[in-house]
Amino acid sequence: MTDGSASDDPLADAEWPAETPRYRLVVPATASELASIELLATVLDESPRSPATATVRVGTGRRDDRDHIRHALADLAAHSDVAVGHEETSGTVPLTDGTFDALADVSPEIRTLVVRDDDGLALVTRRDEQFTFALPDEAIEGVESSLPSSLRERLEEVS
Repeated sequence: MTDGSASDDPLADAEWPAETPRYRLVVPATASELASIELLATVLDESPRSPATATVRVGTGRRDDRDHIRHALADLAAHSDVAVGHEETSGTVPLTDGTFDALADVSPEIRTLVVRDDDGLALVTRRDEQFTFALPDEAIEGVESSLPSSLRERLEEVS
């Protein structure tokens, strides 16, 4: 597992594509439980780059007694680079339909997430409910149009 130091933070190591604007959106705690995973799915759908891997730290582990969480953790743990502890799960998985579904199931418990393309460049990062993502100008419109107005007004360009 990790000791929580900066070197253990996958977001600190995220490299972004050059010349692509970055945006930030904080999904409020009052938003629906699906808002975070829907935002992630929309960003990945709108990106011209293909997601390859997801590095994730989830604030739950073997001690969680919810069936859907246990099944999702088992799906993630099927990958050799994932460690499931008693109260935390972390590692890197290829981003497939199955691993996306597992991430959707544990979405409320995600502490950090970095989705990268085949070149290792970040498409989207998440720390708790704060998302940062890189999209060209023509793709951000698709994200904006998918958001409810309460989230759309929170979207800000950061680079």
